[in-house]
Amino acid sequence: MNGKPTLSLLKGFVMTETRRRTITKSLVWRFIGIFWTWGGAYVILLMLPNEQKTAIVIATLVTAWHHSTRMFMYYIYERIWCRIQWGKENTILEKTENTISTKERLAWTGGTLVSLGIIFWLLLGITPVIKKDQKVLIQQRTKQSSSVMPLGDTKTY
Repeated sequence: MNGKPTLSLLKGFVMTETRRRTITKSLVWRFIGIFWTWGGAYVILLMLPNEQKTAIVIATLVTAWHHSTRMFMYYIYERIWCRIQWGKENTILEKTENTISTKERLAWTGGTLVSLGIIFWLLLGITPVIKKDQKVLIQQRTKQSSSVMPLGDTKTY
């Protein structure tokens, strides 16, 4: 067997991927991810007002952008690769016990739901707290900058 077995709907057959196909898919996905994250961060920095450009806000927005969009992108990416036949091989199995059990299916579903819950909690629960802290920081900076007199403005008559 040249590649890693994956699940198949036909009993007795399993679709395998060659190593070359797996490496190609990994590299293409990595390049897409680099440009997608860079583009998202660039747009976020362009759209974010200067008074809100703090490290925590930028990091939170880039992380939310990255993880909320990449999940859907990966789904589409894999669906496209499923249609590409290059590097796929059909292998006959003697055992047909490669199906996922109900217990494993429930564990994967539960893990996915917990992960999505954490992502949405971070987006909906933490973002308002960050914005509140950000307003306080902006007010403090404004007070500090108005109370400090620049050195060049002192005149003696």
